[in-house]
Amino acid sequence: MLEKLRKNASGFVAQIFIGLLVLSFAVWGINDIFTGSVDRTVATVGDEEIDGGLFLFEYRRDLNQRSQSFGRQLSLNEGQTLGFDRRVLEQMVGRTALDVTARNLGLAAGEDLVIEDIRNDPAFQGPTGQFDANTFQQTLFSNGISEAFLIDDRKRFIARQQLIESISADVEVSTGFAQRMYAVLNERRKAKYVVLTPDTVDAPGQPTDEELTNFYEVRGQGLFREPEYRSFSYVLMTPDTVAQSIEIPEEALRDEYSLRKAEFDQVERRTIEQISYPTLEEAQAARDSMNEGKTFAGLAADAELTPADYQLGTLTRAEIFDTTIAEAAFSLDEGKVSEPVEGPLGFLLIRVGQIIPAVESNFEDVRQQLRDDLAANRAYDELFDLANQVEDARAGGDPLDSAVSVLGMTATNVPEVTQAGLGRNGQRVSELPADEAILAAAYEAAVGEESPMGELADGSFFWVEVTDIAEARTPPLEEVRERVVDTWREEEREASLLRLAADLSARINAGETIAQVASDHGKAPIETPELRRGMTNETFSRIAINNLFSIGEGEATYGPVGFGNSVLVMQVTEVTSGDALEADDAFDGFRERLSAGFADDLMVQYINAIRADLGVEINQAAIDYVIGGEGINQGGGY
Repeated sequence: MLEKLRKNASGFVAQIFIGLLVLSFAVWGINDIFTGSVDRTVATVGDEEIDGGLFLFEYRRDLNQRSQSFGRQLSLNEGQTLGFDRRVLEQMVGRTALDVTARNLGLAAGEDLVIEDIRNDPAFQGPTGQFDANTFQQTLFSNGISEAFLIDDRKRFIARQQLIESISADVEVSTGFAQRMYAVLNERRKAKYVVLTPDTVDAPGQPTDEELTNFYEVRGQGLFREPEYRSFSYVLMTPDTVAQSIEIPEEALRDEYSLRKAEFDQVERRTIEQISYPTLEEAQAARDSMNEGKTFAGLAADAELTPADYQLGTLTRAEIFDTTIAEAAFSLDEGKVSEPVEGPLGFLLIRVGQIIPAVESNFEDVRQQLRDDLAANRAYDELFDLANQVEDARAGGDPLDSAVSVLGMTATNVPEVTQAGLGRNGQRVSELPADEAILAAAYEAAVGEESPMGELADGSFFWVEVTDIAEARTPPLEEVRERVVDTWREEEREASLLRLAADLSARINAGETIAQVASDHGKAPIETPELRRGMTNETFSRIAINNLFSIGEGEATYGPVGFGNSVLVMQVTEVTSGDALEADDAFDGFRERLSAGFADDLMVQYINAIRADLGVEINQAAIDYVIGGEGINQGGGY
């Protein structure tokens, strides 16, 4: 049954809203990110609430994936600016709507079905392709979840599968429709073409004053308009800079060490190996074989386990997820093997390799860390006091540079800069800070205005003072005349080239050969290999390919090259339709993808309908609170 569900609910949209197990693992800290009486619900779908902690986990995971394409780690606030938080929440709302609907329809998964699903999940299978208790426990531990959370998550997972399968399982496009689509989309063409480079036509002369004026009136706003530029100064006060100047008394350091000594002491760690057996009898037989000379590695080889399958690593007692296993592992002597121990899904033999004894910490070894930690904690209080001093001075009429000078600080002056952070040379202004919030604040203030103090995500404070604003404008023609003339001549040449290409295409369509028209300009046609719809390269732009596939065999057309300013004159020499009857497996795959696309469309409509029926409420304040990071703690788990 589960295999059938997985196969049928395989569309792209279906997979998003089913939510794969690996994508729905919880992590340490989700349950306790809110403090006080803050509403932790980021959205409500019907009577089901979406918890802010789970939203934060999925949002962080999504940002981690997207950060790879950006080449750097995106912050939570940056992702929100780009709208990534809304996309994540939309997916969670869709899944929750399916959960509620499945529950209302009485769809549910029993314990036996859930256990079967877990045992058949590749995430929990060993090298033999069968369920492996070691892999299961390691996966649970590495993701910080309990069996109870996993089972509840899988129940929802299977119910969503059942619902989606009932809606989209039988969506299949007809053979005739799929064949026609396949024939069109997989059509191949060959052509002959001529490249008309800009120097094929004569360079235009100088424009008259009237031509230049008319051109500038029509194109000036779009081509030559200058953006707004602002000059401003700013002061950035960070916890790190404040912490560097804070002195911590020796007594405070030793008191802190006494409070945190357990944190620095190294607890005992053990290198642990384990092998799982389905029954107690098999586990006992394996243990007995060791009395006859069988090694633990030999038992692992008999079970076809690799070292990665049975070696858990070097762990502390607290790092072992199952307390029974932890007790057994930490009661053995070095190199010894336990009697069979009952685990969550089988019976285990546990071996202890190296034992690394506990080591008591030394105050001098951690002095610098203690100093840095205490200074960092006090820096926030001192930072707040210093910020208040600056605010008081500004309230008394002092300009920004004077207000901070008494604290030994100076303002940084930023020359003319656009809202995108670029100077008049088109390069990023070097004086700008890394955080874009400061530039954004400068573009919200007026000249000479005492703008409010700003705060960054890391707790830093900043002040901005705008000194000059150069409004966006279209400069007078005479100010940019040389650039306008160059642009006019370039566009005139492009127009001449297109007129020539249109003329040559018309001559070919009137009966001349492409070789004849090409020879008039000292060129020879080039033959293409097979071309396909949608392809592009440096020679053939999307426009050129679209034009080529919109005419019949023997006809001619033209279009721009893929890269550069040249134009192609093209004549179709051969047309080959995509033959679904000859495609065999390729056509079958195409039809499946086409059917999946229709099923996706159906699922989108269904999810939109049940969302509207259930009602969706978004708590933007809770979303902002989560992303802003206020009151976030660490700890807990599922």
